[in-house]
Amino acid sequence: MKRNTGKTKQRPQIFSSARLIATILAILVLIGATGCLNSSSPVKGNVTGKVFDTNGKALFEARVEIYGANQGVLTDALGRYSLVGIDPGEKKLVATYEDQSVVKIVTVPRGDTLENADITFSVVDGLPPVITDVMTQNLTENTVDIVWKTNEPADSYVDYAAGPIGLSYTDIASDTSMVSDHKITLSGLLPGKTYHFRVRSFDFERNEGVSSDYQFATPSGAPPVVPLNFAIRSPNVMEKLTLTWTGNSESDLAGYNLYRSTSASGPFTRVNANPISTGNDASGTFTYEDEGLKIAVKYYYQLKAVDVAGNESASTQTLSVVTPGTLAENRTWALAESPFTIQGDIRVRGGAVLTIEPGVEVRFTRSDSMPDPQGASMTDLIIQGGLMAIGSENKRIVFTSAESFPRKSNWGGIAFIGTNQAENMLRYSTVMFADQGVKSEGSTPSVENSEFGLCGIGLNIGLSTALNVRFNTIRDCDIGIISSNSNIRNNLFIDNQTGISILGNDYFENNTVDCLIGVQVDFGNPIIRNNIIAYTGSTKAIYGISQTQALATPTMSFNDIYNYTFAFNGTSATGTANIEVDPLFIGGSPYDYHLQTVAAGYASNSPCLTAGENGVQMGRYGP
Repeated sequence: MKRNTGKTKQRPQIFSSARLIATILAILVLIGATGCLNSSSPVKGNVTGKVFDTNGKALFEARVEIYGANQGVLTDALGRYSLVGIDPGEKKLVATYEDQSVVKIVTVPRGDTLENADITFSVVDGLPPVITDVMTQNLTENTVDIVWKTNEPADSYVDYAAGPIGLSYTDIASDTSMVSDHKITLSGLLPGKTYHFRVRSFDFERNEGVSSDYQFATPSGAPPVVPLNFAIRSPNVMEKLTLTWTGNSESDLAGYNLYRSTSASGPFTRVNANPISTGNDASGTFTYEDEGLKIAVKYYYQLKAVDVAGNESASTQTLSVVTPGTLAENRTWALAESPFTIQGDIRVRGGAVLTIEPGVEVRFTRSDSMPDPQGASMTDLIIQGGLMAIGSENKRIVFTSAESFPRKSNWGGIAFIGTNQAENMLRYSTVMFADQGVKSEGSTPSVENSEFGLCGIGLNIGLSTALNVRFNTIRDCDIGIISSNSNIRNNLFIDNQTGISILGNDYFENNTVDCLIGVQVDFGNPIIRNNIIAYTGSTKAIYGISQTQALATPTMSFNDIYNYTFAFNGTSATGTANIEVDPLFIGGSPYDYHLQTVAAGYASNSPCLTAGENGVQMGRYGP
């Protein structure tokens, strides 16, 4: 092998330079790549804006974020926010403030910024509406408009009531429309009345604004005219009355109000709940039935027309009526409500008592509007319970006819039927124009200090035992008394056709009789004693004592029988110690049946002063 020991030629180092260049280029590429990672990518976008409430107030520290991404910021004091580096496309921005959230849909631009992406929150309003300009408009008798303004949309309420400011509110009118100019119409008001009110409004957040109190007065208006021909029909059923009147012609008439009271001085209470607008016939006459009434009560009625405005006419005249029927409870007829006009039978049932105060006048119609099944066609007061008619010398109770021109037997009378109640007394009473003033069947009424005049029969007690029939005056009747087994004492019989008809074992004592026929004995064994039977007419009367039946056996003694054609008729026995002399009444006008005495200035004493049994005074004013 040949070794080269000489100098050799060196080749250029091309490959080493190439490696260096490649290395440098790699480094540069790497550096470029690293720089790109530290700069914004041209494919991202940004969003900026502000967060406000609906009043335009910027909200501080509201959080704004991209929905579904962990990317969010807080607003600054001016409500601004800025989100950067957001993938482009449609995104949901979620803003949260004081536990409320608002979502806004935005489109993020590629490589650019979306500005003014503002987000608005509804205001949480804590302030009530401000109410101003409250006033009334279009005031009429029945309506008024209440108007006011608020500084924001709100609904409308009016609280109101009759009366001045300071009273409670009783009614509400409202409108739920959300407006700033408010109007509520109040209707159904009464004319001539004062009302007070206030207004209220709620905004969308239900904040309430309330006004001060105000008041107004409705005008009175013109009332309807008084209804004509107001009348009460004669009652023909129990517990109900029928009232009639002629209808008014006003175009704005609402109807009629009927008022009732049990006292002439009131108070009167309205019977109908709503104005009476129906019940008229073709002629325009209205008919109304008032039901559920009590028996033997005097009711007073007034009628007023009323228009749609609530204006009432003046009242009709006050009418009154006493309800007939069967009385099953105690009742008192007071002097303050006298007179009492009875148009149909009143029957006081057993156990009940009718009490009549002194001074009361009771008037009876001839025709009975509700005839009792057992009675006649004339009006009666029928007592099966009790009647306490106790007047006084200065305040007598009067039972008489209701007719304008009464005459004898114009009404039935007072009938006691089958009652032995202790509360059956007629004292200081006057019974006039009855068919039978008092009739008693199986009863024991006490009749004292009373007067009976112009009756068919003053007292018919032939079928009863009537105790204490005394100190009464019976005059101008066909028959003064029909009696059987009664005690008839100290009574005065004047100008009756027959003073008394006796049917039984009566005691007829110390009476004064001035009649065509003094005493008629039909049956029985009566005691007739200490009476003055004297006719004061200018001619002789017929019979003093007349016995009509042979079987009758009267005992007649110590009587003065004067100025009769026949002092005794139909009896052979005249009795003991009877006399036939002028009794010397005081006389005069009105005629006084007291006896003359020397002590009183007369020429002589009456022979009857001491001619009675045991020397007592005869007649009405004896013992």
